[in-house]
Amino acid sequence: MRLVFAKKTNECPQCASSRVRRSYRRGFVERFVYPVLFVWPYRCENCDLRFLGFQRQYASARVVASEPR
Repeated sequence: MRLVFAKKTNECPQCASSRVRRSYRRGFVERFVYPVLFVWPYRCENCDLRFLGFQRQYASARVVASEPR
């Protein structure tokens, strides 16, 4: 397997497709070392390339409860 690191995790580095999903972690390094570095494996659904990228930043929909007065 060739190690490919993507600059943008929402785009495949090989075919520039936006059909990218998170892939399952395999092996010791992916399960225990990469989480510390916030690195996730991703897979392109068009060309089936498996690559690494930093964890995506999702807009969190947090609801902040107001304190009773």
